Amino acid sequence: MNQTHIIQQRYPGVVAAFFTAHLAVDSREWNLIREFGNAHHPLAGYYKSDETAILRQQLQWMRRAGIDVIVYDAFATRKLTLMDLPKDPTLPLLLEELAHQEHESQKLQLCFSLEACLSNPTVEQYDYALDYIKARVSKQDYYFRYHGKPLVLAILNGENRAIHEVEWRNAWFDLRRVRAFYTDAWSYVEHYPQLRRKDWMPVSPGINASLERAFIAQCANKIPAPDHAEIWRNAPTVEREDGMYYRKQLLWAKQANPEIIFISGWNDWQHGLQIEPAVEYGGLYLDLTSEILGRWEETSLYREAVTGMKKIVAR
Repeated sequence: MNQTHIIQQRYPGVVAAFFTAHLAVDSREWNLIREFGNAHHPLAGYYKSDETAILRQQLQWMRRAGIDVIVYDAFATRKLTLMDLPKDPTLPLLLEELAHQEHESQKLQLCFSLEACLSNPTVEQYDYALDYIKARVSKQDYYFRYHGKPLVLAILNGENRAIHEVEWRNAWFDLRRVRAFYTDAWSYVEHYPQLRRKDWMPVSPGINASLERAFIAQCANKIPAPDHAEIWRNAPTVEREDGMYYRKQLLWAKQANPEIIFISGWNDWQHGLQIEPAVEYGGLYLDLTSEILGRWEETSLYREAVTGMKKIVAR
């Protein structure tokens, strides 16, 4: 980043970032990077997401970027289902941190995204997760409300009849469908230029679907390939251009001024969508986010040198 920063008009909406926490129980991102190689490696090392020090560092980095809402992914792993929420080792640590933000100038909020790895949840799984979130989390002050209701995202991997039943009975949550690429639902990731929308627009630093393709290939003999697999098999790589692609998407979304700008994602290393600091680019994407969205001054307290983190790329 240049040392001189142009004062940008502040984006008045909500900045949300997708956070995958299955790294506490499933190291497939790191395994795939080791096996197939990757251009970037996490500055925090090949971590587990239930390490308190790592989680706290990530929250401070999110504040540095000017992020408002953490979209908590439960669960993009074959090792857990939505009925395993009580067993999630990362969630209670995160809730404890969010409940004690009295001394933070940048307070983070939370919402959930619900999915099943390379498939879709059942009605029973959706019901269990929604009941759990309603009873234990959604009434907290730090839970994000969209149009007055607690927001929950349903990430769809192909056609899913269960979501119709769940939506028909739901009255508590603002339940929104999310799919990858151009869609009539909220999009998880799009190519530039993204569809101009008033409610939700995604922004990503680029797309690298090679690790996803490797993961799908590993699973090919174990599970049927849904639409999700075909989407990512055919997804072209979009180069990051040293941050210029992210800048282009972020400016485009800011100009459209949607209610929510969704960053896909914070630590989605498997799709190459992460803005979490890496050994190779440091805190570039954090500072691009805060600068372009006009949050540079308000996040200045969190702008510590990322070189202070121990650079471990293997454990």
